Amino acid sequence: MMKCVTVILYTLISIQCCYCRQEQSGDNCFSYAMFPAHLKELRASYRKIKVYFQNKDDNVHITLLGGRLHHGFKGREGCQFLKELLNFYLRVVIPAAKTHHKAINSNISKIGNILSELKENVQNCPRFFNCDLCNCRPSSYIENIYKIYEKLQEKGVYKAVGELNKFFDWLQHYIRMKMN
Repeated sequence: MMKCVTVILYTLISIQCCYCRQEQSGDNCFSYAMFPAHLKELRASYRKIKVYFQNKDDNVHITLLGGRLHHGFKGREGCQFLKELLNFYLRVVIPAAKTHHKAINSNISKIGNILSELKENVQNCPRFFNCDLCNCRPSSYIENIYKIYEKLQEKGVYKAVGELNKFFDWLQHYIRMKMN
């Protein structure tokens, strides 16, 4: 059942990638000034939940966001990989991370809201993010992430949330690279 749901979500995300349209750059464009504050909020919320998720992750020898994935943010495909990773977290991980703990859910929601806002910025600010590629085939990086997530079954969410700090580090590096 979990495998089927993951495959369906992966297919939907791939289909969304294929919907290419010329984005309008308007008032919703990315703000350099706000990014450090958003990143600080992401990290603060993550610190409040990481122990819970990392303690439930008993697959310490497996990494979802391995070091070589950092290369996914480089080059022309960096923006596409960012969109794929945001979709993965917003559509798969954040909804699955809800627990019976009110404080954890609150912080998961904060992370989801900030990532959702970033996704809107990526879509509404093509001058900054330059996502002019319409590659309907998902990157090999995101395919690998889904394979590992699926392999971990219901424990994949613990791994994905437990490794959010890596995503935030990559995100910070990517935004700095774009600003230069």
